[in-house]
Amino acid sequence: MHKLSQDNLTYAQCVSCERKSGGIAVASNLLLALFKLVIGIISGSKAVIADSLYSFKDFMTSLVMVIGVKISSKPADDDHHYGHGKIEFVAIFLISLLIIVGTLFLFIHSVKDVWLAYHGQVNPPKFIAFWAAVVSIIANFKLSSYLHCVGQRRGSPAILANAKHNHSDAISSAMVAGAILLTRFGFYFADPLVAVIETLDLIRLSFTMLNDSLKGIMDSSISPSIMRQMTHFAGLVPGVKRVASLNARKVGQGIWVEIVIKVDHKQSLDNGYLIGRHVEETLMKRVDNIVGINLAIEPYIP
Repeated sequence: MHKLSQDNLTYAQCVSCERKSGGIAVASNLLLALFKLVIGIISGSKAVIADSLYSFKDFMTSLVMVIGVKISSKPADDDHHYGHGKIEFVAIFLISLLIIVGTLFLFIHSVKDVWLAYHGQVNPPKFIAFWAAVVSIIANFKLSSYLHCVGQRRGSPAILANAKHNHSDAISSAMVAGAILLTRFGFYFADPLVAVIETLDLIRLSFTMLNDSLKGIMDSSISPSIMRQMTHFAGLVPGVKRVASLNARKVGQGIWVEIVIKVDHKQSLDNGYLIGRHVEETLMKRVDNIVGINLAIEPYIP
């Protein structure tokens, strides 16, 4: 009895953490981005400024996740027949463009500073930049561990993805700390060089986000393996003689399915309707993220 109470308490805590995790990720990443941006400007460290862009990216994607989930979960209406799922992809598309523009600007200045530093024409960043990087390492690792715990216990891919991002940010901050230390030994080019590496990585990540968002906006097709699964599951339903056609596309994070099944022409309309409902329920249960099904029934004549 005591163990059951503990299990219930643990489950309740996990649910509570999941509800708070989005807000915690948004607030933490925003504070980290602002903190590193201010310290980067004060210390003159291009690497810390570049590192702040990582946190800014995570802040924006966390914010989109929190707001997007609320909006995309709204049911379809007269103005949005396929729901509101695309809002997340539109937001990510705009954020990606913003990050690419800002990162390119920093990349150009960082390359210039590498050249100047190599010829001894720039001042090394102030050592406060090192402590900012250490704070960022600790904060990102703690946030990553928290989100990973919540995401794993609740089986949430979105939360686990955020945990992975913060883990990558911690590694990035470690590189920054190393670069600041190297500048103390006369390697002044280390700070802007790390900034160049970080900006190139951010541009790569932003283009990946841009590509994924475009696929979502353009209703990209579903992978052939998932299509085969849906056809297989529909064909297993008693009364289905054949799956005549099946098409599916992404609508936001969800999947919209259009399927035509054939049932024995001797079946009554009521039985045909029940078979169709069984097919819909089977697909919704067996395949993740299906948000809608258009099903048509045709007579099967041997």
